[in-house]
Amino acid sequence: MDKKDKLYVALYNDYYGSLLTEYQSDLISRYYDMDMSLAEIAEDLGISPQAVRDALVRAQKTLEEYESKLGIARKTAQLKKLLASAKDSDSKEECDGIINAALDILNR
Repeated sequence: MDKKDKLYVALYNDYYGSLLTEYQSDLISRYYDMDMSLAEIAEDLGISPQAVRDALVRAQKTLEEYESKLGIARKTAQLKKLLASAKDSDSKEECDGIINAALDILNR
């Protein structure tokens, strides 16, 4: 898994982590946020590194499914981009267009 994928999993955990089991959320946080190795997590929890890996893969898949269905992280990024462009806009017409685009995103 490359660095970009790890960032997305950590981001998805910020949005959807409360929908995971406490165990899954803890594993995701340890691995992606605290940058602990599988061996370190396994030692702390008294399980095998393979068990940690399997649980992480399941939790990651669940987070990706939530994002695929709900799209909250994607919509948030789009809205941030639109708001930044509205902030830099000098015309009311352009701002109105940006507001309409933001409303379209929220209504999807």
